[in-house]
Amino acid sequence: MEELTLKSGVVLHLRPVNWMALWRILRKFGKDALNDPDKLLQVKEDQALDMMEATDQLFNFCAGWGVKDDPPAEALAELEAMGLADLGQPHLARANWLRFVVMQDVGEFSELIAAVMALAAKQAEAEGKAVEDGGIG
Repeated sequence: MEELTLKSGVVLHLRPVNWMALWRILRKFGKDALNDPDKLLQVKEDQALDMMEATDQLFNFCAGWGVKDDPPAEALAELEAMGLADLGQPHLARANWLRFVVMQDVGEFSELIAAVMALAAKQAEAEGKAVEDGGIG
């Protein structure tokens, strides 16, 4: 899937992200969580903040680098007014545009992350990298 249509009607054009960078973020969730996603629901209190930070980093990476579309000028102006449009880092402006202006529910965040991850895995496999070990080998 190289396009994702959001509930707002915005169509995002996606591209794969670097698999090794993605794998590095995913490892922050822990090996158990990667092997059994239900483990994410059993996070202890002291791990919760780390998981939230890793989730935020995962979204920023997938939205910032895995989406081709840039925010329109009016959205950038809105983000600037909120202090969230770093024009020197367009990938962060893109992630903030999606997070604060466009996306309407948690399901859309998950769909975007999953779609970008799928493209990255597909590209890694096409390049002969072993996806299950982070592309090492």
